[in-house]
Amino acid sequence: MKLLSHAVIVVAGLSLFGCASLVPPKAEDMAQVPKVRFGDSAPAGKEFVAYFPAGTQLPVVASVEGTLLDQKAKAVLHVTLNRDVYVFKQWVSFDGKSWVSGQDVVGSKFEIKLPGVEDGKNPGAMTAEFNLK
Repeated sequence: MKLLSHAVIVVAGLSLFGCASLVPPKAEDMAQVPKVRFGDSAPAGKEFVAYFPAGTQLPVVASVEGTLLDQKAKAVLHVTLNRDVYVFKQWVSFDGKSWVSGQDVVGSKFEIKLPGVEDGKNPGAMTAEFNLK
């Protein structure tokens, strides 16, 4: 019974350790983490905040490939953000100081439509949508 009690305490302690990632980072701690503007080189082997300034063109690669296809295709799309965005692990900030879980502030939707399924001649579509919550 004593062994079981120790095991329960160890498991409970380890589960609490995982909860540390549920607490947003503090502004003073994040001030020490290097910020890397999109397009600049990140520090090798070190954590950093990815900074995406509003208006910067961000490339997104879209591709269709696989063993079912004789011809694959790839295109680079360019999108721009309408506000500054900072990203650190699962955390997002719009001012580089206040951090929240990305899933709490940004919603995403992905959709794939096969060619011809709607009316026999419609093109296929792959859509990604990102909205502020």
